[in-house]
This record gives sequence, C-alpha cells and structure tokens, in this order.
Amino acid sequence: MGQQQSKDELLYQQVNYGNVEGIKSLHREGAGLEWIDKEGKTPLIVACMNPGLYNVAKTLIELGANVDAYRPGRHAGTPLHHAAKRGLEQTVKLLLSHRANALIMNDDCQTPLDVARIKGFSNVVRAIESHICLFSGWLRELYGPGFLELLAPQLLSRKVWVVVLPCGSRNLRKPFRLELAIYSAVQDAQPRTIVALWKANMEEPNFNQPDSAVIISDISNIPKRWRRKRGIMPSQLIKSRLRGARRKYIVF
Repeated sequence: MGQQQSKDELLYQQVNYGNVEGIKSLHREGAGLEWIDKEGKTPLIVACMNPGLYNVAKTLIELGANVDAYRPGRHAGTPLHHAAKRGLEQTVKLLLSHRANALIMNDDCQTPLDVARIKGFSNVVRAIESHICLFSGWLRELYGPGFLELLAPQLLSRKVWVVVLPCGSRNLRKPFRLELAIYSAVQDAQPRTIVALWKANMEEPNFNQPDSAVIISDISNIPKRWRRKRGIMPSQLIKSRLRGARRKYIVF
C-alpha cells in the first residue's frame, strides 16, 4: 500500500515538471491520478492552474482523471473553477469538451462562470456560456411606459446581448432554474442586469406578428447574499422603481 501511494505522489510531482511521458509511464505501472496534496489539489487541478501545463491536463483527462474533482477550503473549486479564475480559455474548453460540470458551486457559492465574470475574463465567460446556454444572441430591449414605446420606439430601445442560462445548485438532483443575463456589449465580462426568470412573469410571444416579442414583468431582484457571492453590484440590477414596469425584448 505504501509503495502504491508513493507512485501516486510521484505522478503528482511529474505534473509539476510537465513530464507527460513520465505521467504515462507511472500510470501504466499502476499509479493513480487522484493523489491529493496538503492543499487539496489533485494532479489535474494543478495542471489547470498553469497555462504551460495544457498538454499535461489533456493527458491526465485522457488517462481518466476526474474532471469534477473538488478542492475544498479557502481556494475551493473544481479544475474548471481554477482554470476560469486564471483566464485559461483553452483549458476551460478542454474541460468542457470532456463533460466537466459547469454548474457546480464552490464554497463561496460561485460557479466557474461567476468566477470568470468577477475576474473580468470575457473570453472565458463566452466559452462557458456558449457551452451551457439555452439561447444567446442580440435582442432589442424596449423600456419605459408602453405609450411612449409606440410614439418613439427607437429612442426607448437599445441593442443588447443576452444569454439564457441554468443556475448552479449545490444539490445536482434538483431541477435547475433559468436566468437571463443582459450585457451592454458582447465583449463585456460582467452582465449589466441578471433577471431571475423563475421570479418573472413572461407573456408568450405572438408569432403571427412581424416582430415577435417576449414581455417580462414583475422582475424581482436577486437576494443580496447571492449578489455579493457572485460579484453582482446593485447598479447592475433593475432598480426598484422599475418593479412592476415592463421590459420588452425583441429578436434583433
């Protein structure tokens, strides 16, 4: 047993050296891929924290490393959390292509997407969103009283990039809720507004009309504790004075 453990640790050390052939050789000899160091990191987590270890991460995954291995504590998270935190777009895409779960929350109630948004890595944000979203694209947002929209629709509308996403949950057996992330520009990492669709009242669009629209009303703010954890500032949310007002989104 002791000999087996030392092989596992030796394989972990080869990850730090970037020695792909050494990793393969030790694995053929029976070394495991899930050895955990005193900080809670597995070999794959280590590889996903370093931009120079992409090939090592790829090798470990191909050998069967757990893409959802979880590191608890102060720097908690899965390999995807750690890659997103450092803006490693290619490593993020590698993990997602091998079915890494992008909805797992860390100890701070943050998904990898939340982490990438907070750090400002828009390329990673787009990579994760495109992988898990139900819809993404440009919409035209109409705002203000309905009679003014009819009189001056161009003055009371703006083009926005929106993404419909499932929300993370600690209990992966629970049905996921959906949220609408609204960005002023596709290059932005932080959404201007996040709408909790499970709290919104949406009217079904009339597809017989030339411009089919979805009308969202009675939008509730995300709880303060979630805003803090996910790095969402109050200014990014719909102001309370707009509660009960309607926001209309038209496919652009």
